[in-house]
Amino acid sequence: MASLTIEQLQPKLVAQFAQIIARGQMAHGYLLAGAQGLGKTQLAQWLALRLFCQQVTPDGQPCRTCPECQRILTHNHPDVIEIKPEGKSIKIADIRYLKQEVAKSGMESSQRLFIIEAAETLTASAANSLLKFLEEPAQNVYAILCTSNKNQMLPTILSRLQVIDLAALAPQMVQQQFEAAGILPQQAQLLVHLTSDLAEAQTLLADDWLLQVSAKLAAWAQKVEQRDLEAFVQIQTQILPVLVDRQQQKTFLTLVGLWYQDLLNCRYELGVTPCFGTYESQLNQASAALTTTQLVAQTEYALQAQRIFEQNISCQNVLESLTLKLIA
Repeated sequence: MASLTIEQLQPKLVAQFAQIIARGQMAHGYLLAGAQGLGKTQLAQWLALRLFCQQVTPDGQPCRTCPECQRILTHNHPDVIEIKPEGKSIKIADIRYLKQEVAKSGMESSQRLFIIEAAETLTASAANSLLKFLEEPAQNVYAILCTSNKNQMLPTILSRLQVIDLAALAPQMVQQQFEAAGILPQQAQLLVHLTSDLAEAQTLLADDWLLQVSAKLAAWAQKVEQRDLEAFVQIQTQILPVLVDRQQQKTFLTLVGLWYQDLLNCRYELGVTPCFGTYESQLNQASAALTTTQLVAQTEYALQAQRIFEQNISCQNVLESLTLKLIA
């Protein structure tokens, strides 16, 4: 299945940028910020296409067929320079290369465009080196930075760019994309709460990881509902061994929050399809056994656990503290 186009992902931004470029009001630098799957790199490419296209359509869209568009689409345009992390970071050597290119005039046009992907991975020295270009931009030279976490970027860089926050996608659109790619509906229903990115969704499904952690979560939740202290044992023996890094641990805590969100939805009979549809019977029984006050408190505990984890507390400590609150 073909990925969604940028026009489908971010129609308002595409329309706004089409007007900005048509009026000649393009700023020298933009930061496109948003989670994976929202279309940051696609929008950056669309901007390159629109700036260089030789046959812009009447409604302000690049034709995607002229020689300029084709070279951009195949990453072969000499005046569109793309930088992305090699390994885990963008290093100062990458920015030195960029600055050397800035010093040159456009090889085939009067303008140049630089796209920096995963800008949050800039090392401190690379970020500081980039500042000079951003402080003293050359005429007709544009920079587009993309990031999944603008909070990890230097404030001095943010202050020199127009920050564009990409809008979240409608869950229905994401779920349709996932299902069209062959993901089962019940899995897609859960995945839309974790990511908007198809590749990331498929990674979560790889080796049945999501299926395994969901089963372990349901078993742990059942022990918690029974006020059974074996829930603590399950954290050590069943849950932590399958959470191999901080990202997987964060995902698991998000799943815990979604579990308690499902319990609340069951209580209020909102008619919302549960995230954990496979465990609907268990959710209904657990919801019926608790008061509304208990359910609200437990949901808040689950959300607190996510916030505490972000303070760099170990996953084991967070889960054990959460379990203690839930069974009290």
